Formats: sequence, C-alpha cells, structure tokens
Amino acid sequence: MKLRTAFVAVTLITGMGIMPPAAAQSTANPAAAETVAAGNGRPDDSNLQYYGRWNKSNTSWYSMGWAGGYVETGFTGSSIGVRQRNTIDLYYSIDHKPLQWRRNVSGTITLATGLAGTSHTIRIGYRERAGSYTGDPVFGGLVLAGGGQTVPISRPPKLVEFIGDSITVGQPNANRPFTAYPWLTGEALKAGHTQVAQGGACLVSQDCYGMMDWFRRSSAWVSSDDWNFSTYQASAVVINLGTNDVGHGVSTTKFNQSYVVMLERVRRAYPSAQIFAMGTFRNRYVPETRNAVATRVAAGDSKVDFVDTTGWINPATDTSDNVHPTEAGHVKISQRLTPILAGYLKLDQAQCAPSTTATAATTAQAPVTVWMAGDSTMAAPAGGAVCPVGWGSQFAQYFNTNVTIKNNAVAGRSIQTWLYDPNVTTRKNSAGECVVSPATYSSRWRSMLDATNGMKAGDYLVIQFGINDGDPNCPRHVGSARYRELLGVMAAAAKARGAHPILLTPVAAITCSGSTAVGNRGFISETNSAASANQVPVIDLHRLSYTLYNALHFCPNNGDYRSGPVGAFFCNDHTHFEAAGARQIAGVVAKALRDQQIPLSAYLK
Repeated sequence: MKLRTAFVAVTLITGMGIMPPAAAQSTANPAAAETVAAGNGRPDDSNLQYYGRWNKSNTSWYSMGWAGGYVETGFTGSSIGVRQRNTIDLYYSIDHKPLQWRRNVSGTITLATGLAGTSHTIRIGYRERAGSYTGDPVFGGLVLAGGGQTVPISRPPKLVEFIGDSITVGQPNANRPFTAYPWLTGEALKAGHTQVAQGGACLVSQDCYGMMDWFRRSSAWVSSDDWNFSTYQASAVVINLGTNDVGHGVSTTKFNQSYVVMLERVRRAYPSAQIFAMGTFRNRYVPETRNAVATRVAAGDSKVDFVDTTGWINPATDTSDNVHPTEAGHVKISQRLTPILAGYLKLDQAQCAPSTTATAATTAQAPVTVWMAGDSTMAAPAGGAVCPVGWGSQFAQYFNTNVTIKNNAVAGRSIQTWLYDPNVTTRKNSAGECVVSPATYSSRWRSMLDATNGMKAGDYLVIQFGINDGDPNCPRHVGSARYRELLGVMAAAAKARGAHPILLTPVAAITCSGSTAVGNRGFISETNSAASANQVPVIDLHRLSYTLYNALHFCPNNGDYRSGPVGAFFCNDHTHFEAAGARQIAGVVAKALRDQQIPLSAYLK
C-alpha cells in the first residue's frame, strides 16, 4: 500500500518492553472524529497530545527539550511511519504493545505495515540529547497510509512532573528514560508524566545546572527562562535534587535557603499541584530538604511534602556505581513512590499497576475509631481552658467523616499511671520500679478493652508517652525496660481486638541551642525498640516537632512565651501548646501518617 507523508506527533516514553497500562493508554475513538476534525498528522495537528516540554517555534519540526517528553495519538489505516530530520535513537509503541527501538535513524522511517483493524494508537519517543550524544530529538510528523488520518484519544486526568538530575533521567541505563523510576511511576499511576532533568544537575546554580533556575526553561540549551507554564499544569511535582551539590561546595545553609526558593517557584508555576521533595538516595542534604518543606508548610503551603527515601535501595546491590540505580533499583524506587503519590492524588490503587509495597487504600472505607492514649500534650483542654491544648484535640480536622476520635489522654500521666490509676504507689520495688497494687487497670483502659464499647477490628490506637515517665519519683517514674514492656502490653491488646497500634515518640518542648531548636526528651530509643519488637509503626514526633520549631525560627528567643510567634504556639511555658500550636503538631502527625504510608492515612482529607 502506498504511504503518504503526513505530520503526527511522537511519544517520548521510558521503558523498552514495558506495555503502557490500560488506563494511561488512550483508546482511538473513530466516533469522536465525526465531531472533531480528522487530523493530517502535522506537528500542529490538534489530535496530537504532547507531554513534556517541546519547542514548537519551527512548525515543521517540534523539538523535545528535557528527557521524558512524549506524544501520542490515534490513527486509522494499516501502516504508520515517522519523519525525522537528522539521526536519532527513537522508540515507539503501537496499540500499547511493548516499546521497540529504532537506533541511529533519520529521514522517513516506516514503523509498521499490515496493521489489522481500522483504528490504532501510537506513542513515539527519543533518546535525550546529553553529553557526547548529539542525536536530533525532533519530530516532523507521522507517515500515514493512503486515506489514513489521526483521530482523538482521551488524555489521562493527572500529570506528574519529575525534576532532578541523572538519576531522574535514568542514566546510564541503556533503555532510559522508560526504565527510570519517573516513567515507571507515571505509568503505574496511569498518569501523564515528564522528566525535567539533566545529568550532573544540582539544586543550586553554583557552577552547575541549578534546577532551581533551569526548571523554568524549555531545555538545557536555552539561555533564558523561556518556558510558558500555562502550556500544561502538573497535578504533582516530584523533586529529587541534592546528590551533586556537595561536589560544588554548596553549604547546608545555602542549600536549605535555595530549596525554599525552589519550592516557592514551583508553587508559583503550578498553583494547585501537590509537591513532593524527595530525600536523596545518598542521604545528602536530607535535613535541609526536610526543613525547607517544613518552612513552606509553616508559611501556609499545605500541599508540599517531604518523602523519606531511607532504605529504599541498597547502594551495593541496586546501583551500578553506588550512585545510579540499576533498572532493578529504579523498579524498587517506583514501587515505594507510587503508593505515596496515589494517596495524595486520590487515585484508586486497585486500578494502578501492581506494587509490592503496602499501600494506603483510597477505595470505599468502613468507619473507624482512632483511640488516643497519652499525656497533657495530647489531651483535650480541661474545662474549656485556653491553655494547655493537647494536639489530640485538634486531630479530627485532618480526617474525613469516616473517622471518630476518642481522645483518652490525661494530663500528668506516665504510661504506667495512665494504665493503672489509681493503683500506682509511691514505693519502689527492688528493681527500682514503682509498685502497682493492686495490679488492676484504670477505668479508662478497661473501657477501651470492653468488647462492646471499646476497640474494634479496624480501629487505631495512637500512643504517646515519655514526658512524665522520666520523673525519678513514684508514682510517675517508669524505667526503660518497664516502658518498653508497657508499650508492648498496649500494642498487643489492640492487636488482639483487630485494632492497629501506632507508637509516637514524645513531642519535643522548645529548647534552643543558639539559633537551633534541639531535642530534649527521653524514651526515644525505647519507643523505637518497642515498635520494632511488636512490629508496629512508629512516628518520630520528637524529631518532627523540633524540626517544625526550626522551620518557624523559634530560636533564639528570650524565654517570653506570652507574646510573639512563640507565645502564639506555646502556653506560658516551654512545653504545652496554645490551640494554634496544637493544631500544627496534629498536622505534623497527619502528614507523617501519609509520608510513612500508614494505612490510617487513607482517611485523611
């Protein structure tokens, strides 16, 4: 059959042998062609869907900027080809079949003939131009069969933009970008996706491709901020930067300040996007990244989140050089990242590609109760008092209507007095622990264990003690071993009823070391140890809280807790919270649920 030259867009995708998931694979819709003009396949054909950043100034040749851009369309006819200006490595998929390479090709390239049926889809993509590779990643159009035409296809409702360096590109793996974690994650989410990334890139423009500036450009080869962000709007933006800055002498202070600027700029570019700042896989600038996120959250941006990647990959087995993940390493990263993004983007993970990681389901939910056990920093204010206000009293606002909060925290309690009131005596035994006599549980704990009105299968038990437990005197004193034991008792009781315990390290008071808020609580290791021994999740609220204080610049201060930002957060002491402070601490816990993929996060708003 004679081919006629036409001009249709091409898809830049990232994975040889990977079939595009069904929901992201748009289906050619010939019926729609009755109401939408049939396409001629030229680059400006309205039936073509471009993903990523393309320079369209030359109407005959659209040029792909960063890695990870692609184009797709539906078409009719029994054959398809593509027109290339100069030599390039390209890959393509027809009718959602595994991607195939055409290496070192130029001119008019026939991609398929003898296609059965009347309508088809195509994606085409190119190897990115970088380093010594000088291929020409431009698209000149499709070559359609005689009588063939393009037809419209549906566009995925979500688009994720990934900003980063060579790891985000997928270098040096030969089948990049479609074996890189951004492509794999986007496909698993059935979302559009693009990689605004460059090998060797940094966050900071300090003798380096500083993506805090360069992400505003159409490619790595232009000299000005030329990208028009109204071209498309991302649903989510995932940033993975910091691996290379250390080699360019970027200080931790400058990195933190620059990351805040980066997050501000991304927010201006994408006002509605959920922004994710990933910790680097080599653990470089992780505290600075986390603090930058906390700064933006404190400034009122509730849609920016830190992603802790600790333990996601093993440099010895999952990278080719202790830096760049292998293809298998990218798969591991995608399997961890996909459920995080799905939860925030309100995607039904049952429809996403399979993942081996635990996920927070967003499908139909059964009502649950969140039971809370703790001290005054968690407890509801007594008798309508203005201060103190425990963060547990502010927790409900972060959840949907399927959650009921039962806050049983009580001021002044250690874990033992909370469990055994009023039976903890002022005497110590030979092991140095307070004597409990009789060993009868408190009424509050008995009510939570009640088969009729207490914890049920599917409920959650949130436990935070460790502030009063360090008292050297009975009845509040609890030793380390006893503390671990009692956390285990509570966790086991919840599990026996089908409920899910969550342990928290104690929230920090405000203690300054110069201009830095520092940790000041005990029982941190005991809480972590108990969580590990009982195989339950733990949220390090101690660290998260003093990290928040640093983001809010609470240090140094003059010790006056009656006025100013510190006074608006704390009562007239260094420990207890005003309502505004309690609300922010509750928000920190809610965010940790989501960041750590704890199943309760499925109920967050």
